[in-house]
Amino acid sequence: LRLMLIQVFIVILWLNPDRFFQTLNTVAANDPSTQSVIGNFFNQWMTDSELFAGVHDRRVCSLGLCTLLRIDAKYYSAISNIVPKILPNCIHIYQGLMKTYQHNNEDDSEDDTDDDDDSVPSEIDDGDDENIEHEDDFLGKLKGK
Repeated sequence: LRLMLIQVFIVILWLNPDRFFQTLNTVAANDPSTQSVIGNFFNQWMTDSELFAGVHDRRVCSLGLCTLLRIDAKYYSAISNIVPKILPNCIHIYQGLMKTYQHNNEDDSEDDTDDDDDSVPSEIDDGDDENIEHEDDFLGKLKGK
């Protein structure tokens, strides 16, 4: 449940950073016991980022992390404590996405041998990334290998 709630706030951050900070600042202003709600949210997100599983969850997390990388300077003080954790978490999420795509491709190749009627898709496709073969090179460059 906590990861789902974190994802909801990540989507709000991604879609409208101003609204995100305005909402959390309003909560903090209305209840003095929650003064560090923004800092706690970001710390919890960075701690739990390894727990995101599946394509959707990891994509949401990566969109939020990318939003943090391009956040307006007026919000920098709210994220200054987690800045050193953003890039490592991006790499971790990206590696997890690669593994998930590879696993899904293996499952799809096994499903091709079934006698299923493929004229009606059984599940929604998350989309194909055309540059999957270049991902290992990209990660190697990020890690300095």
